[in-house]
Amino acid sequence: MHDQTKASQLAQEGLALWGKSELALAAQKTEEAIALADPNHWEVPVYHSRLAGIYAQAGQNDKARLHYETALLLHLQDGETEGGITIITSRYFLSMHLLEMGLANEALDVLQPSLQAASTHWLNCIAHAHILHALGRFTEAKEAAQLAIKYAPSLLKAEQLTDNLKTVLSEV
Repeated sequence: MHDQTKASQLAQEGLALWGKSELALAAQKTEEAIALADPNHWEVPVYHSRLAGIYAQAGQNDKARLHYETALLLHLQDGETEGGITIITSRYFLSMHLLEMGLANEALDVLQPSLQAASTHWLNCIAHAHILHALGRFTEAKEAAQLAIKYAPSLLKAEQLTDNLKTVLSEV
């Protein structure tokens, strides 16, 4: 039986525990939230995204991947569109996680629909730059990094991106 109120409470507890780096308890509370939630509730993909982040931080990469993929799928099923910030963000986190797992080609496949829908969104460009760099496509990676900086939402973010992407920007 679904209890969305209790699910929301558990999800908030999980989020607070994650903030304290109590990863096992955070994962447990968030798993319980997912189990209690109405599967059609708008917050369920958010719960999966959080759980993915918890598992990623805990080094449980396969579990993290599963929940990043589930979150993306649920957002798409909810009618979110390619090029919208929800899907861009979901694809960013999934692709970056795949990249960290050493799966650069899969990461590029995941990111591709967002690149087609919003080629100059800075999040897409960051992920694209890192993925291309991992694939040894240094010139393209540098171009993607430059786009990320160009389309950053603020001067401060552009400075942060310049620092984040310095390895990519320096290799050709």
